Amino acid sequence: MSKQRVIFLKRGIMLNFSPQKRELVFLAVLIAAAFIVRVLLFPLQGYHNDLVTYQYWFNTAAENGIRPFYTVVLQQVGWIDYPPFNVYIFWIFGTLSKVVSVWGIDAANIVKLVPNIFDMAIATLIYFFLRRQLSTKQSLIGTALYAFNPAIIFNAAVWGQFDAIYTFFLVISLILALKSKPKLSAAAFAIAVLTKPQAIAMLPVVAYLIFRKNGLKNTLISVAVFAATVFAVILPFDWNGNPITFLGNIYFGAYSGYAYTSINAFNFWGMFGLWLPDANFFLIGWMMFGAFVIFSIYVLHKRFNVSGNTLAIFCAFMLLFAFFMLPTRIHERYLFPAISMLVLLFPIAKRTRIFYFVLTATLFVNQAYVLSYLNSPNPFIPSGDLIVLAVSVINLITFLYGSVIMWAELKARSLLKPSEIPPQKNAQNGELT
Repeated sequence: MSKQRVIFLKRGIMLNFSPQKRELVFLAVLIAAAFIVRVLLFPLQGYHNDLVTYQYWFNTAAENGIRPFYTVVLQQVGWIDYPPFNVYIFWIFGTLSKVVSVWGIDAANIVKLVPNIFDMAIATLIYFFLRRQLSTKQSLIGTALYAFNPAIIFNAAVWGQFDAIYTFFLVISLILALKSKPKLSAAAFAIAVLTKPQAIAMLPVVAYLIFRKNGLKNTLISVAVFAATVFAVILPFDWNGNPITFLGNIYFGAYSGYAYTSINAFNFWGMFGLWLPDANFFLIGWMMFGAFVIFSIYVLHKRFNVSGNTLAIFCAFMLLFAFFMLPTRIHERYLFPAISMLVLLFPIAKRTRIFYFVLTATLFVNQAYVLSYLNSPNPFIPSGDLIVLAVSVINLITFLYGSVIMWAELKARSLLKPSEIPPQKNAQNGELT
């Protein structure tokens, strides 16, 4: 068959699709390619302790069910620091792991499968969010920036971490808040917090958007939906007392076990060394973060009528970035969800693109460097390490630049100009525009 004939047949196949179906084919190919890349990386060594712990949790949930999970784990191991929504995931994929184990499939691959599925779901969410404003081509580029981001891939496909799960629900919550669906946004945010406590960093922006777009009545209803969602998720568990102490022991018990300035995070505190007792620095870090939250919401309130949703997404990004940079007891992976916010902004606000490239690099280096130490005989990075210092300084400079953008916005010298938002385009003829 001639080359020209092959090309004709390929084009003919594509022309048989409607424009909408053709878009979905392109998206499916992109997502499938990104997923295959991840699967090919599964054999690379993650952090052995994490993977073994996940496998134990998977097995425990599959063998005992959801209700006694925490009781069993505490009796056998003495600690568990993952909130309740994760247990549903442990139970589902633990059961799957037991089924496929007869085929010789490594349980570690099932552990890594979980966050990568959610990564692909995040990429899909990003596509449909962008597609309402941009062309198919622009939306696919934005999606690819997340799906093939090396720091994102490393987190789930190599290390085997679960940060993609709560990030998925944070992205859903923000998008729903932007689209004035407050009750669904509140429910999604509740699940995010019930997956990882650091999701709380984005609460001020989500709460502000719900109030600003929907009024006090709907805000109060959304608070009730949030509480009802939390109750529904934890209802099947054995509380061993009451739901407040049940959740408090999970969240604060784990947090108090990391009383150090930086838990391998190359942030503000990382410049001075890692794993140093935080003592009074604990309050200083949270005071700095609290001050930045107030500043960010004030800017968003004053300038929302001008910069709108673009500024809201940028504020969400900056709060996630600030949560990584300013408090103590922060892990290296806490910058992870900020990348998704940058991808939402990338095709829309040109000045935010530098953040995407810089933070992708620093997050990748932070994760890879830490993992190399964790898998070595000496898991602690020595004080005065130049890579830790250099990456921490780069992150601090980048954070200060983001703060300058916020300040310029407040002073009506917007660096997130609405004129940077491209007009909506429709590929009516089915071609990528």
